Order: sequence, then C-alpha cells, then structure tokens
Amino acid sequence: MKQDIILLARYGYKHYLKHVQDNLWTLECDPKSSGCFRIIGAPGNIVAIDPDGGPFLSVGDQVSDYHIKSITINGLIELE
Repeated sequence: MKQDIILLARYGYKHYLKHVQDNLWTLECDPKSSGCFRIIGAPGNIVAIDPDGGPFLSVGDQVSDYHIKSITINGLIELE
C-alpha cells in the first residue's frame, strides 16, 4: 500500500490523502478541523475539492509526485 500524502493547511491542520486502491485516494481531514470539505463543479464535471483550511485541490494540480487526474462527486481523487 502506498504511503499517505500529507497536506498542510492553515490553522495548523494536517489533512492527508489516503490510498484506497489503484490510483484512487480519499481525503482524510485533520480531526482538529471541522472535517468538512467542499466539492466544486457539477455532477460529471467535478473540478476541485477544498477542505477546511485548504489546500484547494483542483484537477491538473500537482500533489507530492502526482498530478490530480480527476475528482469524483464522492470526493475520491484519482492521481497519476
């Protein structure tokens, strides 16, 4: 299994991406945060996900050594 990717945010939050399977990852929010995140876009065309305190992640962005290929309406993030 791949190692979690830590996402530093404002207010001292440390969100992270947790590997699910293949190229799919899920956003896990810092327990100190509200645990909320916004999905931006329309069904079938999700363009970004924005957790409490950031970072704002959009399709095409680089995260660690990966690029965000897609984001589902359920918040799954496909990295390549």
